[in-house]
Amino acid sequence: MNLLPIPWMKQKLEVIYEKNLYGNLYLMYNDLNFKNFTDTSTTILLDLLDNYNINPCQNNTLYLYLPIEMDPFIKNLILSFKSLFKENIYIILGGYLKNNTSPNELDHIADLYIQFPELNGLIDFAYIIDDSKCYEIFTSLCDTQRICINPATSCTISGPTLNYHMKSPNPNDIDHISFINLMDDITANNYFDTYLKGLTNNNNNFNYNL
Repeated sequence: MNLLPIPWMKQKLEVIYEKNLYGNLYLMYNDLNFKNFTDTSTTILLDLLDNYNINPCQNNTLYLYLPIEMDPFIKNLILSFKSLFKENIYIILGGYLKNNTSPNELDHIADLYIQFPELNGLIDFAYIIDDSKCYEIFTSLCDTQRICINPATSCTISGPTLNYHMKSPNPNDIDHISFINLMDDITANNYFDTYLKGLTNNNNNFNYNL
């Protein structure tokens, strides 16, 4: 498990969505050889957060953004975080409209509770968005950091900007962690031309280096 601060991505998101983003922004991801049945212990999570002084128990609020397409690993990640931090943490799921039959976020949460009853009451919010912004997120991360994210999880990076209506008493004491899945270079190359085409079609004035 890895955690990467991405302050430059805050600026990118503010331009894309024309909103201010307060607090600190991080990417959480696994190595490419990771299998979703691999256990992630609470000790691993605590050590990872401690390295960046992230502690939701001491006044800071943690927003954790995860893909709405649930698998055993994501389910266990939710359970582990909630067991560690019962307060000052929000679990937020994000997905793309093209992959989900209903645009109603509450429908998706209700369906997840039926499928995974152990998650009942642990998900604070969900959002379903159009995939037009994912072109800019994908290409900017690939271009600047060589981070090639699975398109299905790029929506989690949009969450910190989309959900700022979840107010905090001190907006600068917020940590945002967006979980993503990586792709290897071969798989990423299969997506890159498609994403670049979509990027050009949706925003001809996009600046990679902004």
